[in-house]
Amino acid sequence: MWYVMQVYTGMEAEVCQQCQSVVMKQDEEVFVPLAERMTKTKGEWSLTMSRLFPGYVFVDTEWIEDFHERLKYIGGMTKILRTGEEMTPVYPQEEAYLRLLGGREHIVRYSQGYIRGEELIIISGPMKNWKGQVKKVLRHRRLVALEVPLMGHLVEVTVGMGIVSRQGNEKVVRIAQN
Repeated sequence: MWYVMQVYTGMEAEVCQQCQSVVMKQDEEVFVPLAERMTKTKGEWSLTMSRLFPGYVFVDTEWIEDFHERLKYIGGMTKILRTGEEMTPVYPQEEAYLRLLGGREHIVRYSQGYIRGEELIIISGPMKNWKGQVKKVLRHRRLVALEVPLMGHLVEVTVGMGIVSRQGNEKVVRIAQN
């Protein structure tokens, strides 16, 4: 089961590395979900990685209480998200959704698409058969803001998406159903 651990924003990779070297056991996984995006530096576009959920590290374990006890051996703030007093796993349907989006590497790869009228048609990348809510398209920054389910809430995340063309001037409000 996946659990979410809150850490200081910007410390995700460091806490993940400490967990992997000190805390994690053989049947466990600790990871930071990432997203590929295009970044323009000195007039050149290059593919970079960004955190999908800033301030959070994911833990895949069947023994969260034991993992939580072992967290005492690393420095920094680490807090497993809870519902009341109980450490709560990510809902199974949310975990399946995030696995589909990020794959085995937990990286949402760069996608490409085009806009036709009110639809965003995705032609390549992990979002090709994706259905969900697009909050906004940042076409010139090559990004889209999506609502992703996590822990029973919709969380806005930004992922890389190249829009290769636009047909019509209407506002984008939904993703096409393939």
